[in-house]
Amino acid sequence: MFDPRQLQTLAAVAETGGFDKAAKKLFLTQSAVSQRIRQLEEQLGQPVLTRTSPAEATEAGRQLLRHYQQLLLMENQLLQKLSPAPRQREFTTLAVGVNADSLATWYLQAVTPVLEAHDLLLDVVVDDQDHTHELMRTGHVMGCVSTRPVPIQSGVQHYLGAMRYLCLATPRFAARHFPDGVDHAALARAPSILFSRKDAVHGQFLRQAAGYEGGYPSFTVPSAQGFVELTRQGVAYSLLPELMLDSDLEDGRLVDLFPGQYMDLPLYWHHWRVESELSQALTEAMLDYCGRHLRQDKVAYHASVGESQQEP
Repeated sequence: MFDPRQLQTLAAVAETGGFDKAAKKLFLTQSAVSQRIRQLEEQLGQPVLTRTSPAEATEAGRQLLRHYQQLLLMENQLLQKLSPAPRQREFTTLAVGVNADSLATWYLQAVTPVLEAHDLLLDVVVDDQDHTHELMRTGHVMGCVSTRPVPIQSGVQHYLGAMRYLCLATPRFAARHFPDGVDHAALARAPSILFSRKDAVHGQFLRQAAGYEGGYPSFTVPSAQGFVELTRQGVAYSLLPELMLDSDLEDGRLVDLFPGQYMDLPLYWHHWRVESELSQALTEAMLDYCGRHLRQDKVAYHASVGESQQEP
């Protein structure tokens, strides 16, 4: 049997990237953290963490992290059944990977009923929608919102729906940077916005919508709201989810640089294949909410660019 305290310590080191940071998170001394990891490695006969900066889980460590996430789910289910009164229950904390746009639009609204009903705390890890999958594979989270349709081994995926993105700018920005229309020469000079250097969606849209495969200047802004604000201020143009727009297009505050064209990003909820009422409740809540608020026409893996007349 694995010592739950050792697994908790492993998760803390993997999350924070260091023994000293994990010690602060767990209110332990660094020597206590080191001792727990050493005892776990002696039990297994192999390392569970790399001795690098930051520290990362080895393959054995990743398997233990996945086991620990599943253990938290099963313990929560047992507590729900055995606790005589809600006030005597302890909160369960689960780590989930979510992309910034989902977090800024629909995710919290979707899971709030579950948080209220199950004494649940979420440790939300934000990353690009193409990379949240890796957070789950490495054992950092028990589930993730991702664009990848293929489930991880021992995992399950559910199609949530698609988020539609439009390529927008202020009228003044468009007049300054695209006076003769959106051509390749203008795209090479006009500043855009990326979530991170891992963000490939903007480039993919330009390839499919304009046939442009060259470089372009860009801000790096790891904030969904930052995308909207920079675009509204006329500093750059960007791909914005329609769920984050108010009346920007109707009021003329923003204009569509590619009228009639859009990008649909399919989103999937991945979680470990473990029988848990909490995991099932999270899944059902997201499927219900997304079924009412995301576009439900299934689109091709990763992204698709379409014409507006194909769908109202």
